[in-house]
Amino acid sequence: MLRLLMPPSVGVARAKARGELLESSLSIEMGEPVEVLVADDYARILRDVRDERVELVWAPSATCAEIEPLARAIWKTVREGRSEYRSALVGRVEARLSLERLAGKRAAWVDALSIGGYLLVRQHLVDRGMEPSSIFSDEHFFGTHPAALEAVLDGRADVAAVSVPGPDPEHVAQALSLHAGRGGAARLAAIAVTDPAPNDALVLTRALDVARAEALRARVFARGARGRLASLCLAMECEGFEAARDGEYARLRTLGARR
Repeated sequence: MLRLLMPPSVGVARAKARGELLESSLSIEMGEPVEVLVADDYARILRDVRDERVELVWAPSATCAEIEPLARAIWKTVREGRSEYRSALVGRVEARLSLERLAGKRAAWVDALSIGGYLLVRQHLVDRGMEPSSIFSDEHFFGTHPAALEAVLDGRADVAAVSVPGPDPEHVAQALSLHAGRGGAARLAAIAVTDPAPNDALVLTRALDVARAEALRARVFARGARGRLASLCLAMECEGFEAARDGEYARLRTLGARR
């Protein structure tokens, strides 16, 4: 049996619902039974990979950076023809915030290991001489994108970071609608958008021996450069997969090291 571990970043309940739908269809696509699990937090993903408890992982970018040396293969998600994404710092529309007006504000982040929900925005600010711990009066981690955005919408925080597929306003609106609904998205505006990072990915771990990993890779991904996992693409809201280059996620480890 293959065990697929999913992240909690879109919300644990939502991820579990996706997992229940995935098991039967993905078992057919993979050619063997698949059990879908949902991580409580990002740290569990790291532990389960290091302990070889799961064969497949839907890994956020920061997690890919940490587990890259332990992977048999990494396949980046492709969305709208892109295998990279950015992060947007957002606040309520009526607040009319800018980078110059962040002093004393409260920040809602996703997770200390989240590239899109924390680390890219943090680095964006640091590169401009703005150390978040000095600028913000309060910083909290909420675990998921929906929870962080909800904290901004209900006034418990002033800004949050959210993963976005591209740099344009429509990309930000798309991400906000996904995580906060259309009504919530209409009340939020981007303050800044960061440089790109490689997308989240499907990781084949060392819980698979070399021969089994190669057989799985050939069966699933050799049909085309972007693979053909329809049910997993639906769950991960992507159009396909693209093989990651060796060491592509390595630079992201420096983001975590600087926090």
